[in-house]
Amino acid sequence: MRRQLLTAEQEIELHHRIVQGDEEAHEQLVEANMGLVVYIVQKLPQWDMAGSMTRDDLLQEGYMALMKAAHRWKPQGRFASYARTLIKSQVLRAVENKALLIHVPVAVQEDLRKIKRVESELAQVLNREPTPKEVAKITGLSESRVRDRLVVSQRQPVSLDAYKKDQITEEDYE
Repeated sequence: MRRQLLTAEQEIELHHRIVQGDEEAHEQLVEANMGLVVYIVQKLPQWDMAGSMTRDDLLQEGYMALMKAAHRWKPQGRFASYARTLIKSQVLRAVENKALLIHVPVAVQEDLRKIKRVESELAQVLNREPTPKEVAKITGLSESRVRDRLVVSQRQPVSLDAYKKDQITEEDYE
């Protein structure tokens, strides 16, 4: 059974009902767009997930984002266009947060993705590894920020017990 696609007018009418607190309208909008979540999750590259989350986990994250989108959406365009961005970003954040041993702030992760993409493109064009200056020029980030982000991406986790240089004594608490 295929879900009924909504027209722009129906979406706007559902939005007005949702604003007034109609949970049935919220459910209708969400149910009509559930296929969008499945579509987005299917399009994720398998290597990006790296076994960190099951497909069901990703779908659940996507459905939660879809429900959030149904409450936040302001009818300035089609609902699916708005929801697509929210769903994709929430699913990717869930994958990144689950996959990382050390949680890196989302802004840093986004910079790293941008830097890695530009590095890959430049390496193909230049037939060599690009310099941080070349990457910075294309990404719009400063050269020092590109260097910082690259250092962060190459760090390996270290045990907190690895550095026991300073022993804490009772005097430290006085």
